[in-house]
Amino acid sequence: MVSAALIVIDFFFKLYFHYPGLEYAHLLVTYHFGFAKRALIGTVLSLFASKIPIVSVYILGLSAWLVALLLFIVAFKRIVGFTEKTLPLFAFVAGSPFFFKNFMYSIGYFDIYGCIVALAALVLPVGPMYPLILAASCVILILIHPIHLLLYAPVIAFILFVRYYSPFDLSALRIAYGLTLAAIVLAVFVASVFFGQMPVPPETWLAYVQSRATSPINPNLSYIWYSTISEEITRTWSVMRGNLLRFPIFALLIALHLPVARYFKSLTRSLAKPLHKKAVVVGVSIICTGYVIIGLIVFDYSRWFSNWAVCMFLTMLATRLLPSTLDNAAAPPIAPNTRQNLTLGWIVTLLPRVGVTKPF
Repeated sequence: MVSAALIVIDFFFKLYFHYPGLEYAHLLVTYHFGFAKRALIGTVLSLFASKIPIVSVYILGLSAWLVALLLFIVAFKRIVGFTEKTLPLFAFVAGSPFFFKNFMYSIGYFDIYGCIVALAALVLPVGPMYPLILAASCVILILIHPIHLLLYAPVIAFILFVRYYSPFDLSALRIAYGLTLAAIVLAVFVASVFFGQMPVPPETWLAYVQSRATSPINPNLSYIWYSTISEEITRTWSVMRGNLLRFPIFALLIALHLPVARYFKSLTRSLAKPLHKKAVVVGVSIICTGYVIIGLIVFDYSRWFSNWAVCMFLTMLATRLLPSTLDNAAAPPIAPNTRQNLTLGWIVTLLPRVGVTKPF
């Protein structure tokens, strides 16, 4: 109930005290002038309306948030189950300031779409079309925002391995199938990053975007659709010293989730096959490496740490699907009656969110 109340407060804070200029601009940019990065959602909306009201930011954002919450509940129920023993784990994860509270605070941003695909990957039925559906979803994510290749595609790939590849022999056909789909996803990323700059002058872009808007657009936002990776890196490293001073805050926030980390560690150690243990280690390493690369390029660190934590939660759920020697019915994932777990649980619950760029 406390987390739910904080989520409602986050929503109304964003609704009444924040002007979503950046989030709004993303809904207005389309492929009108040709292929461009971050223009898929605006293009889809343009099929239904020539003018996009600013309230669309909150309508789409809240809809995506509700879809993510529903999928998480379904995934948790199927994989872990709702019992008295599992409720502390659910409370820690769902109530984490990294997860739904921060998605609500960053409402209108596109990170949550990657989370939705990853959650869907945990609950969709597995069949021959399963890898194709996930690959197509990753293509859509990259067209929404190229950063999804590192933000959520690695955890989606890990879930794909767990559910589609690990239960069966790794035949040459299955491997070729996966590699082909991965190559297509990578090609779309390269096209978006290196050929996705807006092909018209910023003044032309601004005039078009403003013609689709019902509220003012900040002309300084045009850099998003014109900047290159080298320019993004230069901008990030120009403020790196100040951002590094905030890293201890993120480390402390991660430490508050120690009970979840301990369960994930015991879950990994209990895996029945050594190959699966190695797969989890490799998967976590790849996910973490992706976030390190993101951090070297773009400095929205509150978002990156939050999404990284969400990916760890999702990886933990996927790991639980692997054959294990752990008796899940014998002991609770997180003991609710220890002083440390109870204290950390209340602190995690009371934290309202992490933030977008700077913590809190």
